[in-house]
Amino acid sequence: MTKEQLIEECLKAGESYLCYPFDATTAVIKVQKNGKMFAFTDYANAGKIKKSCGAETPVEDGDLFINLKCNIELSEILRKKYAAVVPGYYCSKAHMSWNTVIVGKDVPFDELKKMIALSYQLVASKK
Repeated sequence: MTKEQLIEECLKAGESYLCYPFDATTAVIKVQKNGKMFAFTDYANAGKIKKSCGAETPVEDGDLFINLKCNIELSEILRKKYAAVVPGYYCSKAHMSWNTVIVGKDVPFDELKKMIALSYQLVASKK
């Protein structure tokens, strides 16, 4: 899967838009009605991700990753089920409500689509 295909999949989740508020490469997808981020994606710097998410994270430089909002209970289940789902890189770990998914590893595409849809729903429901 390419970064462009992943962004396209995120934009299918609901009324949303793409922007680049952090830098020229980190794609951020936000909910149209409230302007809140529900996903961001880029290519990995493995050292930074491993430092943030854990040394055992199955990531290499240049791997595509996406950060998605999730509820706490499901976050734990997904992290136990898939090695490529880890606590959210560059996100607060206090509430453990963001996951980083290393794309193209052990998470099936249909499961990734469900994660994207859930992230959209969770963020769209906020005022």
